[in-house]
Amino acid sequence: MNKENSLHDLVRFSRLLYDRHLVHAEGGNTSIRIGNEIWITQTGTVLGRLTENDLTRLSLNGELLSGGKPSKEWPMHLAFYHARPQAGAVIHIHPTYSIAYSTLLDEPSLDAVPAYTSALYRRAGRVPMIDYYPVGSPELHQAVSALAPYFYAILMKQHGITVAAPDLATAIGIIEEIEQCCHIALLTNGKGIPITPAEKDAIDKRQGRTWPETLP
Repeated sequence: MNKENSLHDLVRFSRLLYDRHLVHAEGGNTSIRIGNEIWITQTGTVLGRLTENDLTRLSLNGELLSGGKPSKEWPMHLAFYHARPQAGAVIHIHPTYSIAYSTLLDEPSLDAVPAYTSALYRRAGRVPMIDYYPVGSPELHQAVSALAPYFYAILMKQHGITVAAPDLATAIGIIEEIEQCCHIALLTNGKGIPITPAEKDAIDKRQGRTWPETLP
């Protein structure tokens, strides 16, 4: 993928997240991988006003190669890139309904978001939730790193969602499916009926994927 086109897409899709009210104020951070380098939004950036001047270039080891101070969540992005070599984009975002839903859950889970639609399960599979940790903390990054090899979308209690995908468009699609199902959970007071285990098994078999049954 051409570097200029990739940076253009990072700006365009980051602004789209803001326009779709999936993030507010200076929240959220986005990145893409180009070869062995990561381009990530800088700390304090407003995604709705993002330009290419607001992007920082890092090595896969976290070394600053060019640009200003990266988002404080950069270790979380690198954790996904190291755990999932096929990932070309990582988005960390603060969607309202997903955060609201997370506040109702008492403890971490390996299958936290009800799959009320088959689209959610096809795109995201199981979505775990980690406990609350302070933003940018080593504990938060360690919790994400532990799950990144097994899941490509993680709900973070009272914080948001982090998703890794081959490209930005796919990542946004996963986020929107999670946000929709969290919204449905709130609208139905948790009494909605998800798709059946048999349908989940069939989707998993078609996609050749499995999920851990215990927290690592």
